[in-house]
Amino acid sequence: MYVARSQIVKLAAGLAVVGGLTACGRVDQASKPAGERPPTTKQLSAAITDRGVSLSPDSVGGGPLRIVVSNQSAKTVRASLARGSDSAEARTRYKLEPGSVATLNADVTKGTWRLSAGKDLAPATLVVGARRESGDGELLLP
Repeated sequence: MYVARSQIVKLAAGLAVVGGLTACGRVDQASKPAGERPPTTKQLSAAITDRGVSLSPDSVGGGPLRIVVSNQSAKTVRASLARGSDSAEARTRYKLEPGSVATLNADVTKGTWRLSAGKDLAPATLVVGARRESGDGELLLP
């Protein structure tokens, strides 16, 4: 069987391209310009009732959170998330009317946090552990 020299060159070039493409997508962590991605955002649910604030789940690892807050009480409130007794790290942008829903976004660190909705309602406690793993292995993230 006779193979022309031009066919061998084309085959070699094709193999070089395929070999180069197999390395695409693999990035050494040290060579990444921005380092690792933060952990994926964890979503929690909170309900404000006439008896107080409830939160689910009530323990997570550190990192970004999105808390969906539903006001099921009879009064207008503003929800806020604070570490211990410190000032609020995050709060709802507007006051929540009865029956309304809002979100709180925060990047929490290890410790005990409180989600409150006024002085006369019992707050919910959120226990935050060690920081969650990087979101580098997750697909379809921004």
